[in-house]
Order: sequence, then C-alpha cells, then structure tokens
Amino acid sequence: MLYVASTSGRVTAISIKALPFSIVWQCEFGVPVFGSLSVSSPSGNVICCLVDGHVIALDPSGSIIWTVVTGGPLFAGACTSYVIPSQVLICSRNGSVYSFELEGGHLLWQYDVGEPITSSAYVDENMQLSDPSPLADRLACICGSSGSIYLLQINSNATTYGNQQVKELVDPMVQEFAHMNLLGDIFSSPVMIGGRIYVGCRDDYLHCIGVEAKVSIKK
Repeated sequence: MLYVASTSGRVTAISIKALPFSIVWQCEFGVPVFGSLSVSSPSGNVICCLVDGHVIALDPSGSIIWTVVTGGPLFAGACTSYVIPSQVLICSRNGSVYSFELEGGHLLWQYDVGEPITSSAYVDENMQLSDPSPLADRLACICGSSGSIYLLQINSNATTYGNQQVKELVDPMVQEFAHMNLLGDIFSSPVMIGGRIYVGCRDDYLHCIGVEAKVSIKK
C-alpha cells in the first residue's frame, strides 16, 4: 500500500500489488497537508499532520482512530520509531515538540524549544544512553527554523502526565541533552544515525555533527 497526501487536504491509499495501480480509499480533510505521512509499526496506522494543527491517525482501511489538536501550525510530518514504539513525535511551528501515545492519541509530554519548528524530528535508533535494553533512553534531534539544533533525551517508557509539567517530574520523560546553533536557517528535517547528525542549512552547507559521550556535541 502506498499512502499519498496533498496540499488540497486529501489522503489517498493506493494499492501497488499489481499493475495497473488502484485507489483503495480516500479521505478529504479540507486542510492542506505539507508534511510527509508516517506509518507506525506494527499496526500499519497512518499518521497525518494538517497545517491547522490537527494530527489524525487512520487505520489501514482509512477509518479515523483518533484526532488531536496541537497549539500551532504543522508544516512537518510525524516521527515514529521502533525504539520508542508507544510514541509519535510532532513538531509545531509554535516551538513545541509533542509526544502522543500511538494507540489512543493521549498526550505523553510536551517540550518547548522556544523557536518555530518547521521540520520533522528524528530519533537515533542506534545510540542508547543507558543500559542496553529495549527501554533505554534515546536521543531525538529537533531543528529550530532559526538554525538551532536540540537533542532531547527521551524516556522510552513514558506514560501520560496529564496536566503535570515535564520539568516538575521526578523522573522526566524528556529533557534537553545538548544544543548548538548553526549560521543559517533550517527548514529541512535532520537525519541522526549512531550519534551523527546530518542536516542541511541555509548557509549553503550540509553539516555533519558528532555527539560526544558526555553532555555536548561538536561540529
């Protein structure tokens, strides 16, 4: 199955099992979709971010499972990863990174970086920060549009905190691990593999940034 979103607000599921390809279903949301769709594993649910701040989860048959609203416009797609299997990360232009529970859409945590974000988050699936277990903390790379790069340390075993602020938690589900600034704006999503961050910047360079073992990153 191939899922395609358009700026007209339509999400289309296309079967590519055999030629000619055929449309299986379509959903009309009436709001532009600028970010890429994300498919969660193993459920196969499709996560769609609308520019008006809505996040919609669809099952493989096109039925809406849950809908949530963030506090700002969404220009980037959702981020899912098998190393944080219960979470989907959403970056908003209001400067917040949201983590929603994949099955029901409940808010797990929210982190404000203080500047607009127009690109997707990226989770390093190779680097672990604690014991080598499936629930070890992971790093997510977030790029602010003004050129800042934030590394967030995410607790893989996060649970819903409701109205409680992240900074008030004894065992925080997310905290800043490191942060640095580049010399140009960033609008495209980063890639992070094994402690290496690759990001294109409007200073005309592609940057490769290495994460050190301790709490710092170097260019």
